Amino acid sequence: EIMNTSEIAAILAGVIDPELGIDIVSLGLVYGIRVDDGSVRVEMTMTSPNCPMGDAIASMAAGRLNPAIGDRLLSLEIVTEPEWNVRMADEAALRRLGLLPN
Repeated sequence: EIMNTSEIAAILAGVIDPELGIDIVSLGLVYGIRVDDGSVRVEMTMTSPNCPMGDAIASMAAGRLNPAIGDRLLSLEIVTEPEWNVRMADEAALRRLGLLPN
């Protein structure tokens, strides 16, 4: 069974930022996903460089991905560049944050 980046993104959409109550994909925190035969690589960021929930969010992401990717190696890299800003969130997330009219 071959997984693609859309399937990985769908799994990551189940990871909710505890402070904002919105999933990390909708927030635009997932910068990149690469899948090959032996590994899954996810590049992501946090809402702020010193996000107090950073470790918890990364742990939740790994906890959801590891059972799904079988014997592939998971590489979950937290990056700080480019720095996240709210404009990276999708339209639904911006509405939930009150930044767009409903």
